[in-house]
Amino acid sequence: MQSTIAAAFFVIGSMVAAPAWAWDFPGHRIVGAVADLILLQHYPTAQQRVSELLDKQNGGTIERRTLSQVAVFPDCAKRGNVPFCGRPPSDEEKAYAERNPHHDKFHFADVPLQQPSYVASSAGTDDTDVVQMIAYAVAQLRGKNPPAKPQVNLTDTEALWLLAHLVGDIHQPLHVGAKYFDKTCETSIDPNIGGTPPSFGIGESVAMTMGGNLILLATAPPSVPPAANLHLYWDGTAVLRAMQAAGSAHSEQDFAKLLAATSPPGWETAGAPETWSAQWASEIMPLAVEAHGRLTIRKGSKPSPFPLTGGCTWDTMLEPSYEDWAKAQARTQLAKAGFRLAVLLKAIFQP
Repeated sequence: MQSTIAAAFFVIGSMVAAPAWAWDFPGHRIVGAVADLILLQHYPTAQQRVSELLDKQNGGTIERRTLSQVAVFPDCAKRGNVPFCGRPPSDEEKAYAERNPHHDKFHFADVPLQQPSYVASSAGTDDTDVVQMIAYAVAQLRGKNPPAKPQVNLTDTEALWLLAHLVGDIHQPLHVGAKYFDKTCETSIDPNIGGTPPSFGIGESVAMTMGGNLILLATAPPSVPPAANLHLYWDGTAVLRAMQAAGSAHSEQDFAKLLAATSPPGWETAGAPETWSAQWASEIMPLAVEAHGRLTIRKGSKPSPFPLTGGCTWDTMLEPSYEDWAKAQARTQLAKAGFRLAVLLKAIFQP
């Protein structure tokens, strides 16, 4: 399923005017900035090692780079990125994409909402999904030589880029949990049940919402800024509304400072760092369930351009109460992601 979805994301981007990138660029920069601040204040040894990996030689000078800056690189490496990145892919990003031809798959899982937790090899998971790639990058940076994955080839610097990005992705609920329907596109189902191939979660009897990308939005009143579908709403609109509510509408750095000043409840993670991503994915499943459950989602009139997704789109409407709830959740998730990224890097570089 994941390869089908990844191939379709580029087309969906043109259909709905923006790509399916978790937290969008502001959210990723905010997560990176929170981690930058925490490392600088509390974990100087880890911060120094991060700087060594991120700094770039430019002729006779060194270009200093932060987690906030590189957190967008994995998205800027994607096809069709120029309108959203504001620039063509850099040589570094091109090299990363060439050595990792399926890198689009690294950013998400699509665990059915009926499942209480992330379980590898079940429907909606993949060996290179967001959970597995965080664990892989952690193991590589810890020098543990993780088992090879086909067509995955990361430098240590790229592994660090990925952590800066994917720890943000995994805290966006629609990048972990997904709603599935039967072939009528009207009854919600769990594709683990009923004979559908469990490692793909796709078949003739399954219709996929693609992490909310095919759940199209009408808003009441119109959301500012607007979003074409539920996934994009959580990517960008919820983040920007959280910034507005905090009085930081025009400054990602100010918002990051606000988030870094107070640790969010329940952010700490136990166990080996390689296990943290699976714990985070399981933790966010109830939020993914609620992000759908608060809505009335009906089969829409527009067909999906992707037959392997079941051929349908769905419609829903966001009420002001939903938007208020979503912006509060977005703020909490961004803070958790930033704190967790910092402490993950501390565990790697300053154990």
